[in-house]
Amino acid sequence: MVTSTWASNLVWVLLGANWVLEGRWREKWQMARESRLLQAFVVFYLLMLVGMLWTEHVGNGFAMLQVRLPLLVVPLVVLTSRPIVGRARRVVLALYAGTVLVVSAISLVRLYTIPDLPYRDAVPYISHIRFALNCCMVIYLLCGEATRQWSRRWPLALVCLLPTAYLLFFLLKIHSYTAVAVLAAVSIAVLLVYYRRWPLLAAWLLVAGTLTVLVVHEVKAYYRMVPQASEPLVAYTAGGRPYVHRQDGIVESGNYINNYVCPEELRAEWERRSAVPYDSVDADGWTVQPTLVRYLNALGLTKDSVGVHSLTAQQIREVESRVPNPAYSSRNPIRKMVCVLLFEREFYLHTHAVRGFSMLQRFELWKATLHVIGGHRWSGVGTGDVDAELHAELRAMGSELADTQKRSHNQYLSLLAAFGVLGFVLLAVFFLRPLVGGHRSSPTLTPLMFAWLLTVLISFLTEDTLDTLAGILFCTFFLAFRPAEHPHVAD
Repeated sequence: MVTSTWASNLVWVLLGANWVLEGRWREKWQMARESRLLQAFVVFYLLMLVGMLWTEHVGNGFAMLQVRLPLLVVPLVVLTSRPIVGRARRVVLALYAGTVLVVSAISLVRLYTIPDLPYRDAVPYISHIRFALNCCMVIYLLCGEATRQWSRRWPLALVCLLPTAYLLFFLLKIHSYTAVAVLAAVSIAVLLVYYRRWPLLAAWLLVAGTLTVLVVHEVKAYYRMVPQASEPLVAYTAGGRPYVHRQDGIVESGNYINNYVCPEELRAEWERRSAVPYDSVDADGWTVQPTLVRYLNALGLTKDSVGVHSLTAQQIREVESRVPNPAYSSRNPIRKMVCVLLFEREFYLHTHAVRGFSMLQRFELWKATLHVIGGHRWSGVGTGDVDAELHAELRAMGSELADTQKRSHNQYLSLLAAFGVLGFVLLAVFFLRPLVGGHRSSPTLTPLMFAWLLTVLISFLTEDTLDTLAGILFCTFFLAFRPAEHPHVAD
């Protein structure tokens, strides 16, 4: 159920060992009694235990209890220990940032040196989605340091911004568009809440405006129809064979994908140009034909022998590697992002198929999870039945995702499905208590913790963050950096 790194397990073990050896049991007991946040984590785990009473898949329930055990242990250790402050805080955060930068560099090397490596497998030993969240945190750290140093040592501030730009490039390279969106939302929130300095806001708005202009330009380019798309349809190829014009309206890169297709000539010319069988199937179940048709379409070529003959050797290799559009191998990450998202939109609007499209699959999974919630509105399906009920609903919907390993990809919906409205409201109340009321044990929302909290909460919208050890540690690690004194003063 869970893939974790040895490094994550080592961090967990070291935290526990340090907690035991540190002693101070009376002080820890007092801290545990006063910590509303620790009480919230304890309630969460107790609710999971109670949810075992009405779960039918007991084995899955115990597996989930094991997976989420760090969600109880890590807060217990961290919130009953003295926070990391001063020089130790700077050293630990520097090591954290350095580790993320090194792993990102290793991942880029893997992408550029391992042929046909899927971007999802670029980051070793950890999900690229979870790693992208850590990249966001390092960007917050670097930008915060640059802000502090700007008025005193601006060259050092510029040095901090260089790895920030690199990590942004890296996030686009591994297709982590969700992380980029999270980064943008959290950045503007931090600026508005904590800094409110017009130069910073102006700089952010300039960057956001530039990116918006670039995205709009790429969207217009995607739908700028080429002459072939608007001319009267030709019935026959240059070789005299009939074209197939499906007229289904699916647009990509300014042309209708399924017009000007001659299957016979495509097969014959492909087999002359490539050693890869025309009917070979990739890991997602696609043959060469749909990739070849889309590639020719994106170049504005007819899908026949003339079109295939026009391809260069490099372009043939890209089709063999299942690259469906030259924009996907472009060095312009914005162009690639726009082309991917718009094609998914076009394909879904006209076919309602979701296979192979991450965002569309999420919509399908959310729809099915909402149906599960509707059938078990108040008490939920229990700790171990969410996945089983989700896939039962997918089968009832006739979805392509039925009987796969897919999960809900939304932590809020997953918790609602497991514990119902009553359990979800209980969790919301306990986790909101530390943030309201001015209680002395409330965690300080410094800029760093505020950015971390928003990142966690937004990640819940598209991911099951609490279902992996890497996600759980990300959600609890930064509790160790709360200030020891003056809880309502931002650092």
